[in-house]
Amino acid sequence: MTLYIYLALILYAASIGLVLVDQIVASVAFSMASTVLVGVVLLQAYREVERLKERFWDKLANIWLGGEYASVIWLFILAGVGADLLSVFLLHQAASIFPTAVKVPMISPEEAGKFLSFSALALGFLALALVSFVAWAYLIEVFTRDLYFIRVVSGVGGFKPHSATFYIIISLITVGFLYFYWLYSVWRWISQLKTSTRLPHSTSTTPTHPAPPPPPPVFASVAFLVLPDGSRVELKGDAVLGRSWVASIFPNAPWLNRISEAHAVIRRKTDGWYIEDLGSQYGTYVNGRDVRGAGEVKLNPGDVISLGGVFTLVFQT
Repeated sequence: MTLYIYLALILYAASIGLVLVDQIVASVAFSMASTVLVGVVLLQAYREVERLKERFWDKLANIWLGGEYASVIWLFILAGVGADLLSVFLLHQAASIFPTAVKVPMISPEEAGKFLSFSALALGFLALALVSFVAWAYLIEVFTRDLYFIRVVSGVGGFKPHSATFYIIISLITVGFLYFYWLYSVWRWISQLKTSTRLPHSTSTTPTHPAPPPPPPVFASVAFLVLPDGSRVELKGDAVLGRSWVASIFPNAPWLNRISEAHAVIRRKTDGWYIEDLGSQYGTYVNGRDVRGAGEVKLNPGDVISLGGVFTLVFQT
């Protein structure tokens, strides 16, 4: 897929260069081809992410992951291609309207009709461009966050993607060029996860045998976190703590900025429950001890967990 990404980048750069030399039709053709190639890469990445979700679904059940990938990808492709096509008609209409519109003092009914047609095309172009942009931003959001949380629950290191907002901003600032860097990063993250977890390729025909069932747990299978207001949150599996909209537990603290989007994760293992700080800025504390960089720390009933020193939880079984 990296070859497709490089080819899409070359076509995109060529489309911008052709605009500068007034080759509009060729520019639109290159832009459409680039959009289609990006769509192909996104669809393949979507298939791989779905397989990763299935692989780790027992750990992801408590985490809401991205919605309709496929439909948004097709919306991005069709809206992008449609906007490119409309731009050609729009420029053709503009060339036929404005030179004549300034030559006569009164606009004839024929000119008025052309003007209305031009306005309709302009509105259609803006609508398609807006749909394409929203779909583009949504895809950056869900791909970045889903892959990050798959990495969290799988315990695989090797990358920690920036926030989706960062990629959207740098893509806009660079007129779309660094969007291809994000696209390349997505494919690299997927490859790292597949390699680290020894996930078989989707086209493999080698029969797989289910792993033997794990030994029965010797600890409480259900645990609770007691919140500052006294309410309890039941833990049936892995849970991410943070202020991200995809976190399992979203703290309500007066100093929320001290809590990271993905601050810490609580994991259930065969011998008990563990907490791990996810590189937070202000730390995760267990009974007053900062566990940043300590890896997974086992939790015992009654342990006090503090996120950034502003949100306190009590672990109970």
